[in-house]
Amino acid sequence: MLKVKIPTALKTDKAGYSFIAELYPLLVSQEDKEVTIDFSVCLDIDANLAAAIGAILDRLVDEGFQIWLNRPVDKKVRTVLSRNHFLKAWNVPTQTEDRENYVEYRKFQSIDSAAFKQYIDDGLIKKEKFPKHTNLVGSNIIENIYEIYANAIMHGETTYVYSCGEYNEKEHILEMTIVDCGKTIPLNVNNYLSKKNLPTYSHCDAIQWAFISGNTTKDVPGGLGLAILKDFINLNGGAIQVVSGRGMIEYSGNNVEQYLLEVEFPGTIVNMR
Repeated sequence: MLKVKIPTALKTDKAGYSFIAELYPLLVSQEDKEVTIDFSVCLDIDANLAAAIGAILDRLVDEGFQIWLNRPVDKKVRTVLSRNHFLKAWNVPTQTEDRENYVEYRKFQSIDSAAFKQYIDDGLIKKEKFPKHTNLVGSNIIENIYEIYANAIMHGETTYVYSCGEYNEKEHILEMTIVDCGKTIPLNVNNYLSKKNLPTYSHCDAIQWAFISGNTTKDVPGGLGLAILKDFINLNGGAIQVVSGRGMIEYSGNNVEQYLLEVEFPGTIVNMR
C-alpha cells in the first residue's frame, strides 16, 4: 500500500497548490492502487484546501484507486477537517462539534445548480456570524460565487464540482474554494484561439485572458463572467487566486502576481478571499 504524507503546513500559496497538483501524476503512475493519505506530520492546514484534495482523490477513486485517510494526529488539523465535514466525507470518525464559521465540504454534480445556490445561501449567507448585509448584497454574493460553478460546468465540462470554506472572525476574512477536474482554462483558451487562427498563450497568460471583460471561449457568453467576479471581490478588499494547468494567478487590488507550477493541476481551483 502506498502512503502519501500531507506536509507540515498546507496553505493557499504556491507551495500548497504545487503539492496538490503533484498528487495526481504521482499516484496515477503507480501500479499499487491502494493509497493512504497520511496526516501524521501535518500541523497546519487551510480548511478550504479540502476541496482541492477531495477533487483529486475522487478522480483517483473513479480511476480504480482505493483511498483511505488516517485520522490527523494534530488536534488543530483534526478539528479543522472535522468541522468542515471533510473527514466525514471520507469515513474518518470524528467527535468535533460543528461551528458556524465553516462552510462544509460538498461535492456537486453538474445538474445541481439549484442545490449549489442553496448551499451558498444556507452555508454562508444565512450564518449568524456572516457580516451584516442587505438582501441585494446577499443575492449578488450568491450569484458571483455561483458563476464559478457555472464556469466549471460550461467551460470545464466537468462532472463534479467541489467546494468548502472558512470564515475567520478575528480577521473578518472569508476563504472559499471551488474546484473541478475538467478541462483546464489554458486548454480551453488556446483551443479557442487556435480555431480563430490567433496566437496562443502561456498557461498564466491564458488565465488572465479569461478574466478580461468580453472574452469567452463560447459563442454565447454565460452568467456574469470572471471579469465581474474579480471586480466584485476587489471592491470588497479581497483577493482571488486561480490555478489551472501549470498557471497560478492571484489578483489583489491592482496587483497581479503569476506563478508557473512545475506540474499541471488537472482542472481548475478558484479561491476567493
